[in-house]
Amino acid sequence: MKLKEPIVCKITKTQILKPPFVAKVAVTGDWHISPIVSRDPVLKIKAAFLEIQPELIILQGDLMDSPAQFENSESVKKLYEWFYLCMSFSPTVMVLGSHDYIEPSKKGRIDELALSNWQKVCDDTGVKLLNDDWFSTEHIRVFGMYQGPDYCLTPEGKHKNNPLIFEKHLSALNLETFPDKVNWFVAHAPDMTKRAEKMLSEKFDVASFGHTHGGCLPLGVDTLVDKVGGHGGIISPTKRPLPSDVRGVKKIGKMTRIINSGMVATQDCAPKATQYLNFAKAAEINFVKVGTRKPSYFEL
Repeated sequence: MKLKEPIVCKITKTQILKPPFVAKVAVTGDWHISPIVSRDPVLKIKAAFLEIQPELIILQGDLMDSPAQFENSESVKKLYEWFYLCMSFSPTVMVLGSHDYIEPSKKGRIDELALSNWQKVCDDTGVKLLNDDWFSTEHIRVFGMYQGPDYCLTPEGKHKNNPLIFEKHLSALNLETFPDKVNWFVAHAPDMTKRAEKMLSEKFDVASFGHTHGGCLPLGVDTLVDKVGGHGGIISPTKRPLPSDVRGVKKIGKMTRIINSGMVATQDCAPKATQYLNFAKAAEINFVKVGTRKPSYFEL
């Protein structure tokens, strides 16, 4: 294990709806696979999955550190290894994060080759890549999208980072949710959904995200134990000090919002000094037990 990686992995347990519980879901992401990431995170993931025995796995983006990692045979080998591990446990779905297919050195331009590489890896392994698309199991219906239209190039060729664009995009989709299933929304970054939280809470039972690395250096001892309630951190990926709402489980109306801290604490583009501090942040797998909706009086 490298010092720049978290030294522990916590399993954060959450229940959705009421017993009887009909499904178990594992949520992970922010692997940032690159030469600086050792094999240790995949061993933590395997240990967590053995405990959880998930029936669905959700991967929330930034799995590769950059599109350039597809040119690195060791990084590609790790990605396949981690994907095959997930599929050995259960069906697995994923969304793309900004590091997966947007090239920072090209001023935020979408790397079309990376998109085709992702599709090939998913075709080879059986992992389902979601972009404005649904995936259904017997009890759960997952809707996923890429990092978000707000992080992509507009038709005019301008790079946008505006939550209003995401809200308009979500409204235009006119999503039809199913009353007999748990409806789950997945995207990479929680900040882009702030304007749309009310809209999401009216349609979805769960919304889950990654991206924040738990505030990089989270405050409080609950980084090292299975406990929720603290949502702050020391610095966000956007270099904003003392960020809020960067980790944990929170109710928004009837919807449960989950922000996963990810499996690694840093990436190649981070300042070197922080790479050696972030071992204090725990890696995290969210374990969600999914219950059922009891029929109302009028449905009996």
